[in-house]
Amino acid sequence: AAGPYLSVDPAPPAEERDVGRLREVLLDEARPLFDRYRAMFALRDAGGEEAALALAEGLQCGSALFRHEIGYVLGQLQHEAAVPQLTATLAQRAENPMVRHECAEALGAIARPACLAALRAHAADPERVVRESCEVALDMYEYETGSAFQYADGLEQL
Repeated sequence: AAGPYLSVDPAPPAEERDVGRLREVLLDEARPLFDRYRAMFALRDAGGEEAALALAEGLQCGSALFRHEIGYVLGQLQHEAAVPQLTATLAQRAENPMVRHECAEALGAIARPACLAALRAHAADPERVVRESCEVALDMYEYETGSAFQYADGLEQL
């Protein structure tokens, strides 16, 4: 059965539904990446605070590719519980720029006041992909919070 997300995931979600067990698989760097990805997508599909926090712990894992995918999935999940970890990862200048980019986009999708402060703080980041991601995320934030309905206002007047 397809989930609510329109993305094509690189692995099907695990059949396991226990968030604690999925978290263990997700964070076990000795396990095959495919199994960890399956746990990641099952946690995303489970939703809720516990799943969001488990996913956010993945931002500490060793693989930049894995952390990047965690950021992407947290943006899909749009749960406020992940904001502190996403903000901390965005702020790490030594972090891979593509990981920081996904964290910025996730913060834009979550669209809470704490997200806005983090995005504004990095809107002039020296790393171009991070800076541009923050600009896009700020636009997403405005759209998500309804303060930018004027995007399509001109269409109604045609």
